[in-house]
Amino acid sequence: MIYCQRCKKPNPNDADHCESCGTYLLVISRTPDALPGESIDNSLEEHLLERISSLESALARSNERFEELLEIAQQQATSAFFDHMMIISLTEQLTEIGLVDAEELEQRWAIRMASHHQETAERELLDERRDRVISAYRGRSREAFSQEISEGISLLREGNSRRGLKILDEARRLDPQNVELWLMLGECYFLQGRLKEALPLLEQVIDEQPDEFRACLLLALIAGEDGQLDVAQAHLLHALTIDGNSFVAHFVMGQLLARERRLDEAITHLKRALTLNPAPEIHYLLGRVYEEAGQREQAIRQLRKAVSLDPGFDLAQYCLGFLYWQSERVADARKHLRAAYDFNPDDNIYRRANKVDVGQPLPDLPPVGWVSLVPRRRAKPVHSRFDDLLWREFNINPIITRRRRTETS
Repeated sequence: MIYCQRCKKPNPNDADHCESCGTYLLVISRTPDALPGESIDNSLEEHLLERISSLESALARSNERFEELLEIAQQQATSAFFDHMMIISLTEQLTEIGLVDAEELEQRWAIRMASHHQETAERELLDERRDRVISAYRGRSREAFSQEISEGISLLREGNSRRGLKILDEARRLDPQNVELWLMLGECYFLQGRLKEALPLLEQVIDEQPDEFRACLLLALIAGEDGQLDVAQAHLLHALTIDGNSFVAHFVMGQLLARERRLDEAITHLKRALTLNPAPEIHYLLGRVYEEAGQREQAIRQLRKAVSLDPGFDLAQYCLGFLYWQSERVADARKHLRAAYDFNPDDNIYRRANKVDVGQPLPDLPPVGWVSLVPRRRAKPVHSRFDDLLWREFNINPIITRRRRTETS
């Protein structure tokens, strides 16, 4: 017999539920009140049997729930497959009658998907930063502080960066020593191009946490933007002691040294950056430094790699055409000069270069050295390219600066 643990009524051994009250039966062969005169020597055994039966019941319910979820997922997958087939058929029919360009449609879809994934990642990053700021709180008004931080982050997500930053800045009065809040505000102000407001916050971070890599690197960028090369180099050297495998630190240090005409040292850092991230922008910069150092063939090799990785990199196309022109390889030069103009027909230098006769000099290359990484209201395409490279590698949330550019364009 199995006794019900709820009403204590006996039930057959093969019963799953109590015949009296309907409770799911646990394994209890007898109860203390059923045999009051018998000593309870097996109480531990009975307890373990109860626990095992309870776990079996929970596992059975979980398994049933899992099977239900699996069935729902299969239904959704089947529905998505049919929808996908319908869209493909519709696209093929529209393409056949000339109403849709299949290649352009695929490109737009890829761009939209990439944008969606990027925005999702950025929102998750904002949530992570919010949690870190709230976790660092050491006051007595945690609920009020959490509410202000959450409201500020929500406004940043919605694109209202001015109001969001104001609320986050006001939250400092509730926790004046919150280093995570200083760092987040410093990064946000930097992304807004408000360097005077970012600088003291980032300096406070370094005072409290000298090995905060992100603050070191942003301070280096601010100093480099202001022409304080010694200060920028000091921050970069410290950043490299914190993380010697940082692509961004080597990349920025290479720029800084190239600006100071310390070309051999610049090449060393740019090569290291290239090892860490073989991006076309790094091939371009390394090629320009090689060209300044008088190593034309090395420069051509790097610029060819840049345009092979990204044929739409118009500045690299022009620089490669310029070097071919100097080497009297006119046909190769014409091809790349034309490519630069095709990708950016609004650039006056590219337009003039394509009209130059053989034997005549081309418009000079832009000076090699510092490429500003500070977001601006009207960023040039080359600056936007390097901005995006930095944000991807440095993992700074670019949602603020992108929406700000959209609002001001």
